[in-house]
Amino acid sequence: MAGLDEVRDEWDAFVESVGSDIYFTVDWLQAWWTYYSDRRQLACLLVRDGGVLVGALPFFVERRWLGPIQTHVARFVGADHTLPIFNPAIVSGAEEAVLACAVEWLTTVAHCDAVVVSPLSGESTTAAAAESVASHAGLRVVRSDSPGPHTVFRLPSTFDEYLASLGKTARRDHRRFERRLRDAFSIEYRIVTGADAVACFDEFDKLHTAQWKPRGKPGHFADWPHGATFNRDLVTRMAGDGRARFYVITGDGATLAMEYCFVLGDRCFWRLRARVLDPELEKLRLGQVSASELFMMLIEQGTTVVEAGPAHFEYKTRLGGVEHPLRRVIIARDARSSVWKTKALVSWADLVHLVYYRIWFNHFARRVGRGGKRLWGPWVRSRL
Repeated sequence: MAGLDEVRDEWDAFVESVGSDIYFTVDWLQAWWTYYSDRRQLACLLVRDGGVLVGALPFFVERRWLGPIQTHVARFVGADHTLPIFNPAIVSGAEEAVLACAVEWLTTVAHCDAVVVSPLSGESTTAAAAESVASHAGLRVVRSDSPGPHTVFRLPSTFDEYLASLGKTARRDHRRFERRLRDAFSIEYRIVTGADAVACFDEFDKLHTAQWKPRGKPGHFADWPHGATFNRDLVTRMAGDGRARFYVITGDGATLAMEYCFVLGDRCFWRLRARVLDPELEKLRLGQVSASELFMMLIEQGTTVVEAGPAHFEYKTRLGGVEHPLRRVIIARDARSSVWKTKALVSWADLVHLVYYRIWFNHFARRVGRGGKRLWGPWVRSRL
């Protein structure tokens, strides 16, 4: 991973220029690798056409075992543990050519049985390109589906335009509750980055954890392995250049709500939220006001796109977010053994997800006093 430092400037500039994600920047990749690279091998690929960079794709290769049977699988760096949504860093129009090069290298040089291209944004053309590459190369698409939705906001040039897009009622509600909040408190909005961001992360962690505690849940940072240390490392690495940011509302000098984000070019990656749990503040729609004011500050900074994460959240659609299907494409090498091993691995991942996550973690764990536990590492790594 240290080798990425040699191409850091070119890599990051390319990722930003093609509208790719914060998840593919060198700082993010190196932070992720620090905590989640155990028994995995790195394969970061730069694809050039006549010397011109057209693709930058960070993969890792790992051995997955089903009893005595091992399957070599390639996935994007960052594909598990951290809930990313990928728009791979490929020049528009070159998706099939770049993926063809990557898949060929991974299945021949790296001897992978399977290449997993996931989780992809529903706005990305990569899924269709991956299917086309598999078809033309004689490979087998073992799975092509959507594991759920994700939400994207397209921001206009002014905040008034944004409010107008929500409709008359929503626009009126925002102004009424924002005014009531100001009547109740001396309100200030601020953006925290740079040297103050690490201390701000620690405050966010405490507030986020306190918000989830009454529901019997530990919150994101305790849910996921190394959640707090990984995110603190991210903020430390990325705050200096302004990429890691906290958007904060204070009332009478005390923090009321915080939004945890990353910014790359004109794109914002809205990661998590935290706010004070207070019945009076709930009546003032603090969460709604905080999100709307986040968009106001982003618009003022020239942000045009907000990637708001996976899964369905009604409040995001009420705020004007549009849901798109996440995409997942799993390709097996053109060998009978690779196909059946990949199919077996996918079936096993489905079974683990059903039994552990959907049945045990979501329904029974809290009933028998086992709620609030960190997500099971083997399940995290098994997801495809």
